[in-house]
Formats: sequence, C-alpha cells, structure tokens
Amino acid sequence: MREKKNYTPEEIKKLHEYLYAILEEIVRVCEQLEIPYFIIGGSGIGALFEKAILPWDDDVDMGMTRENYNRFLREAPSVLKKGFFLQWTGTEPLYPFYFAKVRMDGTAFVEEYYREVDMHHGIYVDIFPLDKVPDCKPIQICQQKLASMLEETYRERIAWTSKYFGKCVIETPLPRRMMPSLLRRIFISVVPRKTHFKMIIWLQTLFNNWDATYYNIVNMPRDHIRIKSIEQSQKVQFGPLEVMAPDDLETYLRHHYPNLRRYIPEEEQENHHPYLLSFDTSYTIKKKK
Repeated sequence: MREKKNYTPEEIKKLHEYLYAILEEIVRVCEQLEIPYFIIGGSGIGALFEKAILPWDDDVDMGMTRENYNRFLREAPSVLKKGFFLQWTGTEPLYPFYFAKVRMDGTAFVEEYYREVDMHHGIYVDIFPLDKVPDCKPIQICQQKLASMLEETYRERIAWTSKYFGKCVIETPLPRRMMPSLLRRIFISVVPRKTHFKMIIWLQTLFNNWDATYYNIVNMPRDHIRIKSIEQSQKVQFGPLEVMAPDDLETYLRHHYPNLRRYIPEEEQENHHPYLLSFDTSYTIKKKK
C-alpha cells in the first residue's frame, strides 16, 4: 500500500487555484464548442457538500459521453489557450491512460509510477469518457472486469508493477502472482500498443447502441449515472466557478460511494500526492543510472 503523504496548507491552497484555472479553461472551451460535460467522482462530492474542491483533494474529475468526448479530443486543441495541453494517447505516444487530461504548462505534478516517462507532467484535470452499460448485471460485470484488466495491462506497458518478468517501477511490487504476471507480459509482447488501445475502446463502447438505463466509466464497478440525469444536467457552484453536474447528483454519488457522508475521517481522505509538485518549472525527466 502506498504511504499516505499530506500537503502543507500552502501547497493545497495553491494547487486548488491551479486546478480551478485549468477547469475554467476546459469549461470555456466546452461552452464555445457546445460540448456537454459534467463533474463526477470526488469533484461531485465537493460540489455537493462544499461547493468547492474537497479540502484534501488534489485533482478534478470531469465526464463526457463518448460522442462528446471524441468531439472534445478532435476540436479542443485548436481552441485551448496557450499554456494548456490536451494529453491523450493521440498526442503523446507514451501516455499510459485510456482517458484524457488537460495539463498546465510550466507546472509539475509527477506521479510516482510514471516519473521516468517522457511525457507532459503538468498539473491536470481528468476527462473521462462515459459509455452505456447493459442493464443485465452478469453481462455488465463481465464487461467491467475485462475492460479493467485490459486497462491495467495497458498502463503496465509503461509502468511495470510486478516483481516478475520485468523491472518494477515501485519499491514494493503489487501482490501479483507469477502466472498472471507472465500472461500479462506475453500479452504486451504479442499485441501491438495501438491494437491494445483499440481493444479497450471497443470493449468500453460495445453497448452504446443498446437501450440502457445508465452511463458508466466502464472500468469502474459502481460509477453509474442515469442517462436522463446527464441529459438534464444542472449548474452547480464549484469554488469560483459554475459548472455542470448530473441533475440527481446526490443519488449518483450515493450509488458510487455507499458510505457517502459530509465529514470524512482523515484516514479515509484519499489523494494522489505526487513524487514531485511544482508550480513554476520546466520539469526534466531524470533517468536512473
């Protein structure tokens, strides 16, 4: 388990300022291009209870339906102001995630697993594509588990986390046995990277033409948002900004977080505390000798 680290009050305050600045630019672009979006996850919790980023949180999560997400990837780069970078596998070949981020130039939020990866490491806002999931629970679970496995293996092309069959990027390898590690290594060796990415997208979008009740981040088991809730999204206060959110925000959040409550014990306050955080830098990757 990763050792929990805390930000200083000055760090978290300044980090939130930068996150709001990135979010403000994304919202501006979405409004200009008429691309619907909505906040999700921990950002939704912050909007519900604090009307702001949660005091300990260090990122912002946004969602878009797949059609709108694809439009954002195509059209946003020409509209984003100088100083912001849309990062996904189409703009950086070594980017390890299936979803997109908008990063701020001249900053660093370098995550431990990826500290040696040659890519943009700026402070970021996550943008997730949401797809329809089947109402049939067994099919839904099967899709989620396969998508999760493919996505984890995709990340391990860049950051190997097992003690077997490769150089582990973390001090304490994840508790994975030898045979699963071998199968993952074989898969990575045999299946080209672009084909692997296409497999993830194919599986995530498999049921988008079905009649369904929910959208979901397919890799997640509980992140369900009713289709009607997205189609009838609402504007909510989020720090200095007004942003869009699902119209039954609390219902969605209680489905995703069964133990949802306003005051979270400190030991349950999760964040992504980075290997390196800087607000004024041109970060250079330092390769290990």
